[in-house]
Amino acid sequence: MARDPGAGWLSVSQLAAREGVSRARALQWLASGRIGGARRIGHHWAIPVGASIVRRAPGRPRARARPAADRLLREMARKYLWWLKPGEAPKPDATIVQVMELGDHGDVLRLEAALGREPLASALRRAGPGQLSPRSWVYWHYRLGLAEPGRVPRPPRRRFT
Repeated sequence: MARDPGAGWLSVSQLAAREGVSRARALQWLASGRIGGARRIGHHWAIPVGASIVRRAPGRPRARARPAADRLLREMARKYLWWLKPGEAPKPDATIVQVMELGDHGDVLRLEAALGREPLASALRRAGPGQLSPRSWVYWHYRLGLAEPGRVPRPPRRRFT
């Protein structure tokens, strides 16, 4: 008797029907690797009949770690905060502001892509006196949409008592 080659495998729609979820949810499980033994074949999935779903704890998912962003910040710190010893860990804002001041266009784009605009805007708001030149101060306020034309806030100033 010939064995049916499809008897040991499920399609995405069959998995979704078995688990009582939408096809989109089943695809999310497959993409995140939560279905043991599932194989992607082109645009299709082959799911073992006995495959189980790796369940997660209830509640909101934990914030994802950003190892690529952390690695990029360390790389940028080595390049733009060259005076620090290898064991010294600079604050992320110091690295971001230094790249905003001295960085070449490629490094700025990489940093913005890895972190997003909000961390750059936060670092700009917390920049200390003298960290950014007047030209960079104006440029970054316009670039990040923090100022209207002609209404750039004054840069922080050093105060001597």
